[in-house]
Amino acid sequence: MKKVMILGANNGQIPFMNICKKMGAEVITISIKGDYPGFKVADRYYYCDICDKEKVLDIARREKIDAILTDQTDVSVPTVAYVAEKLGIKGIGYDVAVKFSDKYLMRQEARKAGIGVPEFFQAASYEEVEEQITPLKFPIMVKPTQSSGSRGVHKVCDIQALKNAVEDALLYSGNDKVIVEEFIEGREYIVDGLAINYQYINTDLGIKEYFDIPNMYISKMCMFSSANMIEDKKEKMLLEANKKLVETMGLKFGITHGEYIYSDRDQKVYLVEIAARGGGVYLSSDLTPLASGIDVNEVLIDYVLNDTDYELNKLKFEKNVSAWICFELAPGKVTNIRGVEETKLIPGVYKVCVDNLYIGKDIEELINDTRKQGPVLVCAESREECFAVLDKVKETLQIETIGQNGVEGIQW
Repeated sequence: MKKVMILGANNGQIPFMNICKKMGAEVITISIKGDYPGFKVADRYYYCDICDKEKVLDIARREKIDAILTDQTDVSVPTVAYVAEKLGIKGIGYDVAVKFSDKYLMRQEARKAGIGVPEFFQAASYEEVEEQITPLKFPIMVKPTQSSGSRGVHKVCDIQALKNAVEDALLYSGNDKVIVEEFIEGREYIVDGLAINYQYINTDLGIKEYFDIPNMYISKMCMFSSANMIEDKKEKMLLEANKKLVETMGLKFGITHGEYIYSDRDQKVYLVEIAARGGGVYLSSDLTPLASGIDVNEVLIDYVLNDTDYELNKLKFEKNVSAWICFELAPGKVTNIRGVEETKLIPGVYKVCVDNLYIGKDIEELINDTRKQGPVLVCAESREECFAVLDKVKETLQIETIGQNGVEGIQW
């Protein structure tokens, strides 16, 4: 029986664990302590920081693993690559993994590939930002160089707000550095894809909406269309840019999740960020297969575990649209939950994830991705039909909290 080590034990790792077990492998998971569901799914687990490369390597050697994987989280991608490289098992290479995890390095790669990036610089302190800020035009974006989940990301409109934004971003940065770059006006898109033996295909293209919170970027809805149904000229440009970037960065295998902005002003694609792992909120496990018909998780694990080779251009695509939507609850205590079962029965609704909500639960202010509620997953044959399903969800699902402003319902 082959042994697979999976870094992380949260919900995002469960699909990988289930596929590995279905293929007859023994699953070992590594995570910090916590109430994570992966501990119950795995055959064995160890408590360890997944960013501690040497400790993870030591456990992997003792277990004599055959493969190491992770999904839906950026911080563990370099560790996976490092351990694989040291053990001589399948991996994407540590240097490549770092490029896909570091916003500064990925922008340098985008420039090599001829893909747009805003004017930017990297800094390790507010004093360094002050020294380099003059050439940039406000508004600007301040982001941790290594982080995930929108934590520490700020739009800054004037110099007075800059210091607080930089200091907050530094708190969330894995390498104690921030990226400061000019703000690009335009619509944000997502492109997902799959690499096997340096072959690469785009699987789906997504559009994105954010909660209406000033100067913060917390996504509330993403809708994904099969890459094979894209006809719009600028959306085709996004697919081409994503493929070119992944090939330039030299990814041997893996799922990718790229975010871009298309600027109507200069008709150009700009990189936001790209990762060598599946997207969160059930994207690689559910929404990409629903939209494209391709189970990227299963293809990837079959390649890593069983050495199964794939001609990606011969995979059969379907032409559907899938989406997730999350919602905001006002700070306070949950007082009412209605319409959950009715929502599940709406045609096109695939999954309703509100099991974590209950009467009396304390709700905190929405300040990053980890505090939004949901999601609800849906699927249809077109974007128009998908939006119609989401409208029915909004009409049906009712949840209320009571706080400083009295009783308030869902804020979509």
